Parts: sequence; C-alpha cells; structure tokens
Amino acid sequence: MKSQGKPLLGVRLWPQAYGVARLRHAPPTLPPVAAGDAPMALVVGHGEASLLAPAATIEALSDLVEHVSSGWRALTLEAVFPPDTVGVLAAVSRSLAEIGIPLMVFSSHDTDHFLIPEHAVGRALAALGSAGIERFLPRP
Repeated sequence: MKSQGKPLLGVRLWPQAYGVARLRHAPPTLPPVAAGDAPMALVVGHGEASLLAPAATIEALSDLVEHVSSGWRALTLEAVFPPDTVGVLAAVSRSLAEIGIPLMVFSSHDTDHFLIPEHAVGRALAALGSAGIERFLPRP
C-alpha cells in the first residue's frame, strides 16, 4: 500500500531530546502543556512514578528526579487509530527489533508514540518506512 514510493502513514520525529525519569513521587502539577506540544507521559503505579518527556520538562522537575535515562528521541505515528486496532505496535516493535533498536512506547487516545535511542534515529525511520504500518489505517 504505497503511493509513488512514499508510505501513506507519516512518522513524526520530534526535535527535542527526551528522557525517561523515575520520580520520587508523582508531581502535584506538571509544567503547562498544550495539545499540540511534544508528547509526554506520566505513569504512576507498581510502586513508581515515571515521566517520559522532553529533557526540558524533566529538568523543570529536577527536585523530584531520582534517576534519568537520557539520549532518547520521540516518534509519533501520524494517524488516528481506533482504540480496538490490533497489531500496530507489534509491527513497529518487530521492525525495530529486527535491527536491534530498543523502544519505549506510550499511547494516547488516538495514536502511538515511542522513544528510541538518539543514535538510532536514521535506521529506525528507514525500518519504519518499510514496515507496512499503513495497513492498519482505518478504511474510508
């Protein structure tokens, strides 16, 4: 399902450096964000609070940070997938695993976001371009 050699599904590379931080506790508030801003996720449970976010956001909460893993970049699938769509993340994960690229995933209501090591951006984008993810797009 390709059109003139280009995938029908875009993968957005966010320009910011990202980090994954383990926090001492969930922050009472987060820095202001808008729906169009770079994606981030606060995950609380299983005895921890973690923040996947642009490095600047993590730095703004530095008093809460126990540990941070830096050197990540965020990618977003530029499509709206119904919540009952099956296989999108499996296809993404498989295409990156086949070339040895780890990923961390977080999802919103409409789409999926994932972090990959900054040094692997070029290889990851090439792999995702040929992964056939567009087959999961809803049919009109």
